[in-house]
Amino acid sequence: MSDSKTQRNGSSFVNPWSSGFSLRQSAEAILKGPLTRSTPFKVDVEPVKTVECDLEVYESEEAKEGVCATWLGHAGFLVQISGHVRIIFDPIFSERASPSTWIGPRRWLAPPCEPYELPEVHFIAISHNHYDHLDIQTLKDIHKRSPSAHFLVPLGVKALLVDELRLPDDQVTEKQWWESISFDIDNTQVNFICTPAQHNSGRGLLDQNHALWCSWVARCSTSTPNVDKEHSGLSLLSLRRMTANIYHAGDTGYTTPSGPCPAFSAIGKRYGPFDLAMVPIWRGASLSILGQMGYRLTAEATHTFLSTLHASPRDAVSLARDVRAQHTLGMHFGTFCGSEDESKEPLVELLDALEADHSRITGSESNGRKSTNLRESWKEMGGFGIIDVGQTITIKSK
Repeated sequence: MSDSKTQRNGSSFVNPWSSGFSLRQSAEAILKGPLTRSTPFKVDVEPVKTVECDLEVYESEEAKEGVCATWLGHAGFLVQISGHVRIIFDPIFSERASPSTWIGPRRWLAPPCEPYELPEVHFIAISHNHYDHLDIQTLKDIHKRSPSAHFLVPLGVKALLVDELRLPDDQVTEKQWWESISFDIDNTQVNFICTPAQHNSGRGLLDQNHALWCSWVARCSTSTPNVDKEHSGLSLLSLRRMTANIYHAGDTGYTTPSGPCPAFSAIGKRYGPFDLAMVPIWRGASLSILGQMGYRLTAEATHTFLSTLHASPRDAVSLARDVRAQHTLGMHFGTFCGSEDESKEPLVELLDALEADHSRITGSESNGRKSTNLRESWKEMGGFGIIDVGQTITIKSK
């Protein structure tokens, strides 16, 4: 089932595996009380902050030899692969993730720059049409800076961009799961694969799940001439060498009532390992009002109501392992939240998840002390960590 194409129920897209808990389970979670008051965490963590973008890093030799990435906040990333191919994923620079400038989830952290300050990009990849991942004003601003950038979207999203951005039809490609498209830029071939995610879509009451949701794989390879010795050196064979392989998970859950969503191990088997994976660790802008009111969801309520749509930190660690990520950065947290408590909560849970994962791998018991440095742990092979909004990092491609 994990290798299947997208499935529909009438005019709506559906996840092809079971991705919802029963009414009985939901009712039990409600009766037990889904909310708890925010209290100080036992472990103090430093919340992420916004720092000024250092985009000069993209011109460095280190960046040109590997993967260079800047967290733009929420699920937005600017990524450079193979030294010159630049991609933006799910950017949002607006104050609110909402159809209105007056109501809706509001930023907790400011953007790290203005859209016009970004370098020109070749591609803009969108995972789905929720307002916190497809922000029309942001896309208009980036399009002004990069008028020839090609847009990649899941099935059902193209018409919105063509209409709102006044784009020519051939500047937007929409795909369903497991479909791919390749582009040639100089001596580099860039291959995008639209891969599954476990989520939903909609920008209003009447279009729920009418468009697809996805994650994206982006791979670069270069061709090098090779002399065909059997023909006395008179012909050249073109050999392709993989130079970068990255994965952006978009917005996704990981859990199903019967266990982990099978799509992620399928992605890892087909396209991993990845030099860099960008994986959501929180529900993003969803329910940020709870933080404003001084509440948290209980662990059981979070698991029952949200885990099929939004990966928890523990889920995210498992997801990164399933896709065979060599380095993983957490995203989809901290930018749109309701309080400092909510800005810390996903980091505390991520720290717990990484410590538990380390104990599982090593077979050692945790001594209760949190030794993982979240701002450094992504650098390790197989590591998972975080960076600040606006921070730029480089990873050497393997």
